Amino acid sequence: MAYTPRDKERLLAFYDDLFENHGPRSPHAVSWMSAATQGVRFTVLAEVGDMRGRSVLDVGCGLGDLFPVLKAKYETIDYTGIDVSESYIVAAREKYREATFEVSDFADYTGSADFVLASGALTFKVEKAQEVYFEMVRKMFERARIALAFNMLNREEHIDDETFTTYTISEVEKFCRTLTADVVVRTDYLRHDFTVYLYH
Repeated sequence: MAYTPRDKERLLAFYDDLFENHGPRSPHAVSWMSAATQGVRFTVLAEVGDMRGRSVLDVGCGLGDLFPVLKAKYETIDYTGIDVSESYIVAAREKYREATFEVSDFADYTGSADFVLASGALTFKVEKAQEVYFEMVRKMFERARIALAFNMLNREEHIDDETFTTYTISEVEKFCRTLTADVVVRTDYLRHDFTVYLYH
């Protein structure tokens, strides 16, 4: 299941507006509250496993700011970031010339990597959001040879409205265990957020 044309149009309009208002250097351009909270999320994603010398696919990479966090921690990584927003990808390429960035909707993406990561890519409210994003999780895990890590908003702590989709942690974990028995849920870093690791 993929975004409807209307939802994809809404998503692009939402993020293009943020980019226009905040520019390529601000976490607000990708709907994060601050650089500090964005950095905490990135650090937790980076702890899914040893990525040294491995390939990494960053789904919904935004401005590519996960790349320097991974590079600082693991030094030698083969990083590719994809995003539906051309504005983000153009800016990311300019900021991080060592990395690879592609304009792509993950629904159409055919590549794979040792590790697949997604930060904030499962939060924008779309039609049948949980179905759409659970299917995205399934596909991301299929494309990950070693592990998948993604974060979501915790329904008990974050508002669910016309912009943001939130999740019940137990439902997410239950779904993930239909994909693999090796699932880790992290709730130890930000009150309204949680991260899930899935291993092959």
